Amino acid sequence: MKEILNQIFDIAQKSEKKDIDIFDRNIRRLYHEIEALGYVLKNPIGEKYSLERTDIEATLMNDFHSKMKITKVLKPIVYSTENGQMVLVQKGVVIAE
Repeated sequence: MKEILNQIFDIAQKSEKKDIDIFDRNIRRLYHEIEALGYVLKNPIGEKYSLERTDIEATLMNDFHSKMKITKVLKPIVYSTENGQMVLVQKGVVIAE
């Protein structure tokens, strides 16, 4: 399931990057169905990066400093709902600068 979620995320990112909006409705419906199955995909783009984060694996483009931001997301953070609790299924893979 993780691979399917990663592919959907990748398609959504590429269509957004290339300003292709004809798939927007389809992508929203896919995300709705994913959530109905108990999964949540989180895109941490633009969030502050810190060494204490346990939900991502980061490649640092510079030496670490306190104002680093996530500038690119290669894989989203994926959670699953189990017994009413959110469980981390996949760490996000990101680039921070």
